[in-house]
Amino acid sequence: MKAYKTLWVGILSFLALAVSAQQKNVTVQGSIIEKNTDEPLEQATIRLLNVKDSTLVKGNASGKNGAFSIPNVKPGSYLLSVSFIGFDPLYQPLQITGNVNPVNVGKLYLSDEGVMLGEAVVTGKAPEMVVRNDTLEYNADSYKVAEGSVLEDLLKKMPGVEIDSQGKITVNGKEVKKVLIDGKEFFSDDPKVASKNLPTKMIDKVQVLDRLSDMAQMTGFNDGDEETVINLTVKPGMKQGWFGNAYAGYGSKDRYEANAMVNRFLNNDQLTLMGGANNTNNMGFTDLGSTMFQGMSGMRRGGRGGGGSGAGNGITQSGNGGLNFSKEFNTEMTVGGNARYAHSDNNAWSKSSTQNILPNDQSSYSNELNYSTNKSDNVGANFRMEWKPDTLTRIIFTPNFSYNQNHNSEISDFNTLDNAMDTVNIGKSEYFARGEGYNVSGTLDFSRKLNSNGRVFSVSISGGYNDSYNKGTNYSQTQYYQLEGANRDELIDQQFRYDNNGYNYRAFLSWVEPLGHNNFLQATYSLSQQQQESLKKTFIQDENGDYTVLDVDYSQSYTNTFVNQRASLAFKSQRQKFNYTLGFNVDPSYSKSRSFVGDSTLNEMKRHVVNLSPTAQFNYIFDKRTNLRIDYDGRTSQPSMTQLQPVPDLSDPMNTIIGNPDLKPKYTNNLRLRFQKFSPERQQAFMVFANGSYTLNDIVSQTNYDPSSGKKETTYKNINGNWDANLRGIFNTPLRNRHFTINSMTMFSYSNTNGYVDADKNTNKNLVASERLGIDFRSDYLDLGVNGSIRYNGVNNSLQGQQDRNTFNYVGGGNTTIYLPWNFRIESDINYSTNSGYAAGYEQNEVLWNAAISKQFLKNNQGTLRFKIYDILQQRSNISRNVTANYIQDVEYNTLGSYFMFHFIYRFSIFKGTNQAPEMDRPRGPRGGGFDGPRGGGGPGGPPRF
Repeated sequence: MKAYKTLWVGILSFLALAVSAQQKNVTVQGSIIEKNTDEPLEQATIRLLNVKDSTLVKGNASGKNGAFSIPNVKPGSYLLSVSFIGFDPLYQPLQITGNVNPVNVGKLYLSDEGVMLGEAVVTGKAPEMVVRNDTLEYNADSYKVAEGSVLEDLLKKMPGVEIDSQGKITVNGKEVKKVLIDGKEFFSDDPKVASKNLPTKMIDKVQVLDRLSDMAQMTGFNDGDEETVINLTVKPGMKQGWFGNAYAGYGSKDRYEANAMVNRFLNNDQLTLMGGANNTNNMGFTDLGSTMFQGMSGMRRGGRGGGGSGAGNGITQSGNGGLNFSKEFNTEMTVGGNARYAHSDNNAWSKSSTQNILPNDQSSYSNELNYSTNKSDNVGANFRMEWKPDTLTRIIFTPNFSYNQNHNSEISDFNTLDNAMDTVNIGKSEYFARGEGYNVSGTLDFSRKLNSNGRVFSVSISGGYNDSYNKGTNYSQTQYYQLEGANRDELIDQQFRYDNNGYNYRAFLSWVEPLGHNNFLQATYSLSQQQQESLKKTFIQDENGDYTVLDVDYSQSYTNTFVNQRASLAFKSQRQKFNYTLGFNVDPSYSKSRSFVGDSTLNEMKRHVVNLSPTAQFNYIFDKRTNLRIDYDGRTSQPSMTQLQPVPDLSDPMNTIIGNPDLKPKYTNNLRLRFQKFSPERQQAFMVFANGSYTLNDIVSQTNYDPSSGKKETTYKNINGNWDANLRGIFNTPLRNRHFTINSMTMFSYSNTNGYVDADKNTNKNLVASERLGIDFRSDYLDLGVNGSIRYNGVNNSLQGQQDRNTFNYVGGGNTTIYLPWNFRIESDINYSTNSGYAAGYEQNEVLWNAAISKQFLKNNQGTLRFKIYDILQQRSNISRNVTANYIQDVEYNTLGSYFMFHFIYRFSIFKGTNQAPEMDRPRGPRGGGFDGPRGGGGPGGPPRF
């Protein structure tokens, strides 16, 4: 019996070995092809995923001919995943028996037909930068930022992106007007809300593109309202639940910050709730209140120094709260919008030194020390409804509302010196004001396709109303050292109230007619009107000390009506490799203005003007990753009422402004060129941007200077010969092993600007050249980046005796992150800055060093504790230079100094079937490769592991 059992065990073992021999490991191979062109796709990501949990088993990237091979695949059931930047991902079940080797899956076709902004998610591990048609795309995971960072921290590391001290974002020299999330607007026209608040953990790709207006998208013709936007794609797997983050910090010098954001994404629906408070200059919303009241002060400060400095950045305490949503009820109806509140309290100081350029080998010199406080509150709401009742009709309605309050105080000390550095005047001023205002507006767009060949009829109606006031006090004392008698001292002591109100409307009609094959003709007509009223009342003291006496010189009010019509004709031709548009506009306009004090009319003007302007656009598409675009337009601009009114404006006692009623409209020719190329086999991105403009009848200021008092009288004249040009080049490439990446940005700009000082013409030539070079290294244990830049600014003035100014700015720095065991992380960044050629006292020689240590803990590393020190060496300074044809000004202003802070950061996510999204903090893999490797988990190119 025992021998019988032994025989059966032997037989079964033999059969098992035979089966095992037949089911051996195999090689899976095939090729990746673009569906529309049948061209092979290089560097596409191919993954074999476990069917049960979608974990990565093996992966590779396609070669130059689109072919791929994955060796040593065990028998079993798999999901074959294929992804490539800009294409719809492909998922295909695959059963490996081991009986066939190799397993050839044949040609796998990827389609990009569905890849439209807001309609598709771009997945897959990507290089740092990719050019896809006219879109520049950054891969967020390729740029290292600290735990708890927001979008602004990520953008600052991306080549070609610049963020100034006020939070304004520019990409390759063009200001970003909006931020979108998966194609849907996020807090409408305030990109700062996204840059200051959105956590980087949620961002997969950062796409930069020039987006047409709603009406231009309806008609297919660019209407000139194109705007640069950033679209953020959310990481795959984070669109079926709740996710968000919250952080709180407290540090030395009573510095604090706290912020929370909760996001709900469900298919195409979005909901975001957010709020925060801090005193670390992180104003999460644009300060619309301060912007509204900038032109409504009782005294136009800053004229003493030539251009005026204001009070700089300062220290700001702020708080904000907001809600943003987008709801797709069905394929026909989508409603979205936002509501927001923001408060800010800013305290600032600045000092400026200005050389005012004068004729006859002369100059004057102005110095100013300025302190200010500014408090503002802003409430706003924007909504958007898009309705498609059928496949041929589209209706968009966008109402908007905002309310603002502002309290401002400012104290200044100033003096003026003549060419021999003798004192001309010394003075001080105080200004206090409060104001409030609101704005209501809306736009209704309608478009209807009349046939399948491209005939389209469109209508747009828009309008708005605004009302605001500002009231306060002005006080200033000025002593003139080179005047005699009663004119030696000047005192201004006033109370004022300014009221502004106005309305506007616009009606627009468009007809698009197809002409043959892919040719179209558009005819448009628009009528618009703007009505504005500004009432100024300024009072001085009576014999009892009450402010009841109207100061006529400072109480000039005005009304202005501007009516504009535009008739245009444009031809567009669309071909496979290129398209072009040629157009011509005729703009008849009528304006009427009246300046008055009380019931007495000071001046009344009427103007009828007809402007002509051409447009041209050309796009050449070499392939999906290489394109060239050239744009030209000519635009006519009318002089403002301030520039036209021949009535003295005395609101700045040191600079009287008198308009010139004989001014002609200026005509500006603009030429823009953009070339973008991405090489997938090398993962290299190369871009060139060039812009130039030339202005006929440009409107420039003419300044007459009184050397005995330091006062100026400014008027305006037309002049020819003003032009400027700039060139930017950006190059980004990984090295052979993909761990290192080099990026370079080169910039040249030149401007030729004319102006008048007294009766003498001065031509200011300004050349700026800069180069920035950086190299980054990334591995599983260390991130390291080193960069350096040099900037040259050369200034030349044609007036004799004016010395040429040549300044240099040098910056060198680096950043590193070290990943330690037990989820510890050390981060440090250091920058050295120095300059030469600036005025005495404005030289810069500083080292800014920040460092932090953090520890992740809790389940799925959802919690982080961090200790960070800012400006360890206490060397931060803020210096800027402003150059015009009339003056050269250096400014220094206050900002945050050295401090340390403890932070607690918490991230959470609730998705279908789990309480944590794998993409929120997946293991790190090497940057720039074709696939994530074993540490990549499911990876961004595969389905989430639910």
